[in-house]
Amino acid sequence: MPVRSAEPVGRYETHLTLAPAEVDALAAWAAAHGLEFTHILLARGRHPSQPMLSWQSDGTLAAQHRRAAAETARLRAAGFTPVRVKIEAAPWTPGVPGTDAEAEQADAACYFEHHVKVRLAPDVPRDALVRAAAGHHAHVSWNARRTEPGGHRQYFVTQRCHRLGLTTAGARLDRLTAALTAAGFPPLKATREYVVHDSALALDSGWLDDAPTTA
Repeated sequence: MPVRSAEPVGRYETHLTLAPAEVDALAAWAAAHGLEFTHILLARGRHPSQPMLSWQSDGTLAAQHRRAAAETARLRAAGFTPVRVKIEAAPWTPGVPGTDAEAEQADAACYFEHHVKVRLAPDVPRDALVRAAAGHHAHVSWNARRTEPGGHRQYFVTQRCHRLGLTTAGARLDRLTAALTAAGFPPLKATREYVVHDSALALDSGWLDDAPTTA
């Protein structure tokens, strides 16, 4: 009879953020090692340039931590400077709090994160999108390396929900997408994640109002 793991298995996505000065070399390294590279720019904040490597995996949370530690060590050996490890679980992963009461019992460092993708025409100022997201615990970022024909650009409106369960967090996402639609920014896509580990939330200081100011 096979031995069953006591730790639940789920779908995870891990992001390793690195020093912004290493963007070009990191992109080449990622391509050579089969990892996804993204250079995220925040619309404001103390650390607006955030290049990162990402991968998805099914398994236990412990396995995700082991992989992240191994990739971090490999990057350091190659001369890079990892500054953040962030592990996100799919909302249906066992252990993700469904109610606010369950969220109160969970690790206070965990939180729901939503990403709403929208497209802006070249004549629409980014500040208009920022204003539409105001009041929803959300702000704007974009992929520095992704452009579209005709000067259009895709943006992400990221929302965070701390100490809330899946249901309440989902209601906040609904209100955000409704506000964006009413302002003329209908979502192209919305994704929901539960962050189970974030080693450097302070990197987002000055961008989202949930981030500490110690970085």
